[in-house]
Amino acid sequence: MLNRFLETIQAGEVQSLLEIAHRLDISPDMVLQMAKELTNKGYLQEISADCEEPQKGCSDCPVNSACQGFVRHWFLTEKGRTAASRIVMTK
Repeated sequence: MLNRFLETIQAGEVQSLLEIAHRLDISPDMVLQMAKELTNKGYLQEISADCEEPQKGCSDCPVNSACQGFVRHWFLTEKGRTAASRIVMTK
C-alpha cells in the first residue's frame, strides 16, 4: 500500500488527501496516517505545512501559485523519488 501511495504521488495526477483516498480506495484518515508516516521517514514533504493563511507562493515552496493552509498536498523528496523509481523498475 505504501508503494502505491508513493507511485500515486510520483505520477502527479492526484495530490490532495481526498484524491489519493479515492485513487487507493481507502479512507482519508488512512491517507493522512500514511502521509504522516512517509513524511516522518523522509519520503514526502507536505506543501504549505507551515502556512497559516493564503499567501503568495513561498520562495522555497514547489508550488508556483498561491498556497492555502487548509489544503494538504504532498510531493516526493529525493529519498521518495528514489524509492518510487525502484518500485517502477521492479514491475
